[in-house]
Amino acid sequence: MTDENLPALLRPLDGELPTEARNLATSLRVLFNGLEISVRRYGARRSRDAGAISRYLNGSRIPPWEFILDLVRDVAAHRGEPIKEETLQLLRDQHHAAVETQGNPASLLKLTQLQLAEADRKSQQSAIQIEVLTQALQDRQILLDDVELQLREIRHRDAMLELRIDRVTEERDELLQQKTQLQNELTALRDELKRAMVRADELETECSSLETKIASLEGPEGVEDFTPGVMAIGILDMVGFTRITRRLNEKDLISLIERVRRLCNQVSAITGAKFFHARNSDVSFVAPTACAGAETALLLSESETTTVLDDLEAEVRIGVCYGQVYTTAGIMLGPTVSLAERLSSIAPRDGVLTDSSLIEQLRKESAFHVPGELEGRYAANPMWQRPVRGLGVIEPWLLVRPPDAES
Repeated sequence: MTDENLPALLRPLDGELPTEARNLATSLRVLFNGLEISVRRYGARRSRDAGAISRYLNGSRIPPWEFILDLVRDVAAHRGEPIKEETLQLLRDQHHAAVETQGNPASLLKLTQLQLAEADRKSQQSAIQIEVLTQALQDRQILLDDVELQLREIRHRDAMLELRIDRVTEERDELLQQKTQLQNELTALRDELKRAMVRADELETECSSLETKIASLEGPEGVEDFTPGVMAIGILDMVGFTRITRRLNEKDLISLIERVRRLCNQVSAITGAKFFHARNSDVSFVAPTACAGAETALLLSESETTTVLDDLEAEVRIGVCYGQVYTTAGIMLGPTVSLAERLSSIAPRDGVLTDSSLIEQLRKESAFHVPGELEGRYAANPMWQRPVRGLGVIEPWLLVRPPDAES
């Protein structure tokens, strides 16, 4: 189809478009032309921005797969025809090629997630096929057993009833023919079952590969990266966690780790803190403000999970600081990070130690009065000065909630 046949509202394709993007845009234009409506009208029909649809059709922007799938369905419905699998496969290949050429990590992540969903769908179909073939194999085996039983009876009757030899012979030959046919069907079903099981293993391997690719696209530990700068950073140290892992069975250990993960998600939803990695017995978090960092630390120390760890004779210690944080390749660096780690190592059991920089920032953010309270939510008490390896002499503060604070 030439450009003269396309809707009048579509601009000609840019001559500098990559080949992959041009191929996809051309196919989308051919499909859209089959609707015989304007871009604005189609945008109103599908509750989509007409400008975005124009960019998809002009090749200046790669559309999401959901848009392409909706367009195929709308064209098929308009024409009164079923969706052709070869059309979907062509569009899927062109879309994948355009996204990979674009090289956008978020687009690659979405593309890989779609590939995983497709592989999972095929894996489920393969499992259903295995179940059907297995049932058919069992049915044929039952029939074969029944035929063999009848053959044994016929042979016995053949020996006992010589006068009926003709009829028995005819019946025996028929059963022998049925036996041969069933044996052939049984062999064919076994071969097909083996092929289906091999295909299922291949699809499971593909799913695992795609999940690994998604994890690598999502970043370290499956958590989005953060911009370095001045912020609150905290370290939760679960002392004795390694000893616990040797005492618990696999089920209880997985349950404990899952509770820690859910706790981090719940606290993150409340304070906005990001739990960006977990290493050995340490869990780290960052927060944009001192108040958010302090609230995160206290919620962690007050949680039900820390009570469970206490029952298992593991000590929860938290250090939280405020200052400049640097990051490279998913690794946090800087004096603020080192100080938070040191504070977590010397904090009292289930306690939160902080530095003077975070206390000062709390004053600025919420009119914090030391040793008073922050709107009835926090209280801080200075601890004794002590030397810390690599950082000199520091004066930590013990961050707690006032006795009459609301939980």
